[in-house]
Amino acid sequence: MKYCHLLAHHIRLLNGRIFQKLLSQDPEALYRSEQGKILAVLWNSETGCATATDIALATGLANNTLTTMIKNLEEKNLVTVSPCGLDKRKKYLVLTDLGWSQQEVSDRVSRELDAIYYKGFSDKEIEQFEDFQERILANLKEKENED
Repeated sequence: MKYCHLLAHHIRLLNGRIFQKLLSQDPEALYRSEQGKILAVLWNSETGCATATDIALATGLANNTLTTMIKNLEEKNLVTVSPCGLDKRKKYLVLTDLGWSQQEVSDRVSRELDAIYYKGFSDKEIEQFEDFQERILANLKEKENED
């Protein structure tokens, strides 16, 4: 068996670098790839808002990193920060219209990255590969829930 965890780690690193390169080449992109993790949480929420704690849990970003990134997104008018109605200590990140518009940029760049990923793969190979990834993910989630 090859060192799959090392391969996965290397793929993840290259994925991040190439995604950032493609993003920086898109004239409509207003965020960096790491900030995209925050935006993705908001894009995938039903309301377009979430607490910083929700985002930290979903992305694995440290609080100090998250704080800096949120400030940058706010300065770019991609999100606003507002207090929670019930608990004034909690703050909600809310997508602005400009923040919502960046989802189209993300989708476009992701399609470019997919084309790089799957260059030379048949449709059947892509389907098999994604099925294997889903099984690996299920195995990892099962193990995580055991502890």
